[in-house]
Amino acid sequence: MKPKKIGITGRKENSLARLFAQKAIAILESKGIAVEIDSAFLPRSKGKTLSKFSCDLVLSFGGDGTLLSVYRELAKKIPVMGINCGSVGFLQAYKNTELEEATEAIASGKFAIEKRTRVAAKIDGKIAGEALNEALLVPAKAGRILKYRLAINGHERDEAGDGLIVATPTGSTAHALSAGGPIVKGNANVFVVVSINPVNWQHRPLIINDHEKVRAYAFQKINAELILDGQTRFPIKKMVELSKGSEVLLATK
Repeated sequence: MKPKKIGITGRKENSLARLFAQKAIAILESKGIAVEIDSAFLPRSKGKTLSKFSCDLVLSFGGDGTLLSVYRELAKKIPVMGINCGSVGFLQAYKNTELEEATEAIASGKFAIEKRTRVAAKIDGKIAGEALNEALLVPAKAGRILKYRLAINGHERDEAGDGLIVATPTGSTAHALSAGGPIVKGNANVFVVVSINPVNWQHRPLIINDHEKVRAYAFQKINAELILDGQTRFPIKKMVELSKGSEVLLATK
C-alpha cells in the first residue's frame, strides 16, 4: 500500500533526529506525499499531537526508546517505522544514513507490517498500562532482595532475587536478553519470563504461551514497583497481574 499521508515524530532532544526528520519531510513532500508533524517534536503552526494523528504510517526518528513512547501516545492503530538516530536500534527499520532508500521504499509502498503483541499490566486490581518490550518487577529500593510468590497459570513457586522480567517477543532482545533470556522471533505467540539474579539458581528463564497469566503477590517486607518499557513506574501494594495486551503495527523493510 502506498501511503498518502505520513506522520513525523521523534525525540526532540536529539539534534540528529530533528535534522533527518526535516530532510524526510522535504523528500516526501517533493514526491507529493502529505505529512503531519508532531508539534512536540518539530514546532509548527499546523502541527498536531501524536494522539490526533490520522495518517497511513508514522516515521519515528530516534532510538528504540523513542519508538516505544510513540506507541504509548498514539491513540490509533497506525503502523510505525523507526529511523535510527540513537544508539540502540533493534526495532528500527533503517539507519539515518539510509534515509533516501527509506523514503523511496515508503513512497513505493515497499515495506512490510508486522503485528506485535504488548503485555498488559493490572496492579492491585486496576489497569496500569501496556508495554511493547517488557514489564519489570523490582524492589522499590535498589539493592534489596525482593521476595514474593510467583504464579503462572496455576503453577506457583516462591521467588527471591533482584526482580522479574516478563518480556514480549519484541522485548526479548532488550533487558530480558541481558538477564540471560533467549531471543524470540518477533511475531511468536509467547512471553519470556526471566528471574533476575534469583537466589535459587534453578529458576531459569521460561518461555510461556502469551495467553497465560503471570501473577506476583505476597511480597515480604520490601515494597515492590512495576516498570513498563523502562518509562513508567507504578507502586504495588498486594499484587501485579500480567497478561496478553493489545497489538501494535511495526513497519519494517
